[in-house]
Amino acid sequence: MKKIFLQIGATRDGQNPYCAVAKREGYFTVLAEMGDFVDYQSLSLALPFDLIIRLDRPENPWEVMQAYLHAGLLAHPLVVLAGFEAYNASAGRLRDMLAGPDAPAAFIPLDKYAQRMALKKAWPRFPQPEFRFFASPLSILDAEQALIYPCVVKPVDGGGGLGIWLIEQADQLRSVVKQLVQTMNYGGRGFSGFIVESALIGEEFSLQGVVAQGHPRALTCCQKVIEQHRDSEGCVSFYESGHVAMAAAALPAAFSSLMTFCCETFGYRQGAFHIDFIVVNGVPHFLEMGFRLSGMGVATLVEEATGINWAEVTFRLEAGGTLPAFALSTSRAVGQLRLRQPAQLQAAERWIEQHQQGALLPPSGCLRCRCHPAHRSTPI
Repeated sequence: MKKIFLQIGATRDGQNPYCAVAKREGYFTVLAEMGDFVDYQSLSLALPFDLIIRLDRPENPWEVMQAYLHAGLLAHPLVVLAGFEAYNASAGRLRDMLAGPDAPAAFIPLDKYAQRMALKKAWPRFPQPEFRFFASPLSILDAEQALIYPCVVKPVDGGGGLGIWLIEQADQLRSVVKQLVQTMNYGGRGFSGFIVESALIGEEFSLQGVVAQGHPRALTCCQKVIEQHRDSEGCVSFYESGHVAMAAAALPAAFSSLMTFCCETFGYRQGAFHIDFIVVNGVPHFLEMGFRLSGMGVATLVEEATGINWAEVTFRLEAGGTLPAFALSTSRAVGQLRLRQPAQLQAAERWIEQHQQGALLPPSGCLRCRCHPAHRSTPI
């Protein structure tokens, strides 16, 4: 049997860049994913893996390993990575299982609440929104009079913007709690808890990079485009609709400090990362860290802005390689927008015709949001 790469969960943007890298490196590629989602995503794209293992709970590493062995794969995978945020902890625990009892403990990604508490206890402390933890939606309702509005509620172990709501005033809380009670996590699971945090007003950014032997290196910095949606009951949800990426060649000192502080505080020494933060009055405030490649096609923006294949660098680190030397000297910015409305599509078509650059692309696996079937990716 060839050397094997196991990816837990397909990417929700349909790109699966780890698979492409693994095939170039001569790996037999295996995807472990919920059967229903495989069927759903296959309606619009062909998954590129050599073997797809269907199971009920990819978030359970023991179930993943059992399904892997039942598929007749007797050799352990040499590289295990998550394709989707909800399965990142599962990939970490599976790597720990495969490493053996004498190996150093593998890194297990922290959920949003654990990240916030780790930063709160660290010194010096890095700015972040004031927050409280709640075990269930109904317990949030019990604290109605104690909360400070506006505030944001988010699951500690969700992904892709699932279950995130803005509560502008107290009389909206009951409607939001009703929404949360009816919302299930990926795979039909319940959420393990919720954070309610103060809503900050500022510009949102994210850093994309890699860390090798404890030394982080930023590749790009993205400014986010955030849209809000108000439902029939007046409740506000919001989501990322776009990113503008630039190479992190001259990263502001405060951004670099945040990156280093997060990796050190969380004990993250190897792999890809992205860090979300909001700048308020010139000061970055931490929101959350993802221990993986970004979704929404951002990996493509990283390569367009820097010429560096983010997935390839990460994969080779996980396979035992070292961080290659590279220079970030380009000043080119690259933007990408998700278009959900016909008017947005028409505006994009006019912009492309006027400027003679950019392209409209169909959604590559963007099934969860059922967005309008067009994206725009263009240098700015």
